Amino acid sequence: MDALKTPSTTLLPIGKSTRLKSITLFVTTLLLAMVAGSVAAQAQTATLVVTAIDAGRFYGDPNPAFTGTITGLRSGDTITVTFTTVANPGSAVGDYSIVATLVDPDNKLGNYTVVINTGTLTVTPAPLSVVADDTARAAGQPNPTFTGTITGVKNGDAITATQDSPATVGSEAGTYPIVPTLKDASGTIGNYAVSISNGTLTVTP
Repeated sequence: MDALKTPSTTLLPIGKSTRLKSITLFVTTLLLAMVAGSVAAQAQTATLVVTAIDAGRFYGDPNPAFTGTITGLRSGDTITVTFTTVANPGSAVGDYSIVATLVDPDNKLGNYTVVINTGTLTVTPAPLSVVADDTARAAGQPNPTFTGTITGVKNGDAITATQDSPATVGSEAGTYPIVPTLKDASGTIGNYAVSISNGTLTVTP
């Protein structure tokens, strides 16, 4: 029976073992340094949140002064923000974005993760009032020239009003409405909330 063989163990030469340990230590140190650098970079990056506040106005009016908030700004950093919109007094009724623009004179924005929340400017219909004037005439006479007032027209829009009445020369004594009719040559009447007040024609005996 053959004698049991003792497994042989091959050992690395002392020089190679030392070099392997040195390489392992170097790689470990490098990885730890990379992780530490990443953590430090994340710690240095702050979150800057800019939020535009919603606003509103009537059609034809100038834009209000837009405002907003900026949070997360570090002490000493001179970052400011302005708020603008494409809407102007001639813009139709509707919603328009209020956009934030950051001003960074000292180039500090690279230290921030920036979050911008856009606001909304809501342009609503402008009030437009049309009122027919009261008047009178005798029975059997033609109607006079009716008059009235129109207030609230914006931007020089070509909106006018005429007035008329169902009363005729043959109408009996009594009262008759004087009804305004709007003429919208500019096609902008949809930007107005219109209020119409009839006048009264009094036909006397």
